[in-house]
Amino acid sequence: MGQSRLLKCYVYAIFALIALPLVVVLGVAFNPTERFALAPLDPSLRWFREFFGRPEYLHALFAVTLPVACLSAMSATLMGTLSAIGLVRFKFRGRALIEAVFMMPILVPGILLGAALYLFFARLDLAGTFILLVIGHTLIGIPFVIRVVGAGLAGINPAIEESAVNLGCSRFGAFCRVGLPLIRSSLVSGAILAFILSFSDVNISLFLTGPHTNTLPLQIFSDIQWQGDPTIAAASTIQILVVTSLIILANTLARKRLVF
Repeated sequence: MGQSRLLKCYVYAIFALIALPLVVVLGVAFNPTERFALAPLDPSLRWFREFFGRPEYLHALFAVTLPVACLSAMSATLMGTLSAIGLVRFKFRGRALIEAVFMMPILVPGILLGAALYLFFARLDLAGTFILLVIGHTLIGIPFVIRVVGAGLAGINPAIEESAVNLGCSRFGAFCRVGLPLIRSSLVSGAILAFILSFSDVNISLFLTGPHTNTLPLQIFSDIQWQGDPTIAAASTIQILVVTSLIILANTLARKRLVF
């Protein structure tokens, strides 16, 4: 009983350590004054109105960050799913090495990966373009999709698909009709994780953005350096709400199969 209470206290302490900075950001976002102070008893939406009234923030969110996150999530889900199928369902020489290579974007620091991508694509005249942002964010999303979808595939009994093949389905048809519905929750969870990684990325975007492709995290980062008003906190709050909602959705899908 004593160990159980100690463990609960430890978990609550870690949760408080993670949540406290977020609570401070939320408090500052509803602060009616121009100071970085927690909101008093009369919270205000002043800085949210300021956020939606500034073209640079709207462009960063709606013209760059959201489209890049959606495209990179779809690309990472497609490539990560195909890679997971190959790694889980097939045994071949060099499989462990290929799997390790797929995990490199996780192991390599984001700063180094961003610098390497910039140096490579600068030779192709793609530096600072929208497509380069999508490529960079796709690379960091693929390993997570492979892990999530691979775990879903590993939990499916291959005999189920074998039964479909014995009943006349092709291998591809058996996977589409039997295997794919069973890993839909894994596919959606992987796509959500890839979206979150792109939506909140700073390290990769720092090297890949250009004058017209500034993302919301980089816009916040830039404003923190050169000017200071609680609009930054309002922008951060919007980002926190989007990411938190997606994390809750991903956790929900991870606990139960998705039924369509």
